[in-house]
Amino acid sequence: MDRRPRHILPIAVFLSVVLIVVPFSYGYSSSQSDNQSNIDTVSSSGEMIILLHGALKSAFSMKRLENMFADHGYQTLNWDYDSRNYAVEENAAKLDSIIKARNYEQYKLNFVTHSMGGIIVRYYLDKYTPSKLGRFVMIAPPNQGSLIANELQKFPPFRWLYKKNVDYLTTGSEAFAPNAGIPPMEFGIIAGGTGGKYGFTWYLPGDDDGTLSVEQTKLQGASDFILLPYIHATIMIQDRTLQQTLNFIQEGHFEHQQLTRADWPF
Repeated sequence: MDRRPRHILPIAVFLSVVLIVVPFSYGYSSSQSDNQSNIDTVSSSGEMIILLHGALKSAFSMKRLENMFADHGYQTLNWDYDSRNYAVEENAAKLDSIIKARNYEQYKLNFVTHSMGGIIVRYYLDKYTPSKLGRFVMIAPPNQGSLIANELQKFPPFRWLYKKNVDYLTTGSEAFAPNAGIPPMEFGIIAGGTGGKYGFTWYLPGDDDGTLSVEQTKLQGASDFILLPYIHATIMIQDRTLQQTLNFIQEGHFEHQQLTRADWPF
């Protein structure tokens, strides 16, 4: 039985989230255009990798993944969307417009996302149904919503931080995230955690990455699932995450090698 406190103190949690998220947010600039060429890397591959960062972050947080896929011959779109001022449906519509305007439907589309980016892509796939699909890797996605969002959705500083998307990240059978759609393609999930009874925090039940419980990342229909020893804010820049993401896009599964004590950062 998990004996940690179930009641989350809003201020303590909010400060923890800020300390975890803000140092790795890379300073999103709302002045950047959706059509900027510097986030679109051209290659000779017949496949495209579309990357979406998480809430409060920017395309820079996905740059290592973008470079890796470009080096392997994929065309890439590392989209620097606005996660605060546009809701999930609005960003999904913008993504559809970009794909159609640039004629990206000629490519087999693969997706790699971090955190809330996965919810946007799930909704996009459910609403707009592109025809040529490859594979999809979700890194630390709040597929079942976020318990932290439940506790803090009425807390003014938290609402100011996340703006339009606060209510899209809650849990429950009627919540948006659990009902955003099941991707009509092969998809795999990479979650962060300690691999033990408890995670990186004291305020989430079971194993967690400091922001999401491992159980919150899961989604029915996944082709594969893997747990890596990283926190939510930095999991998408880790070498092992890059390797596992590439392996799934290319092979349709993760490499489930046995981790040793030296692989865990504690």
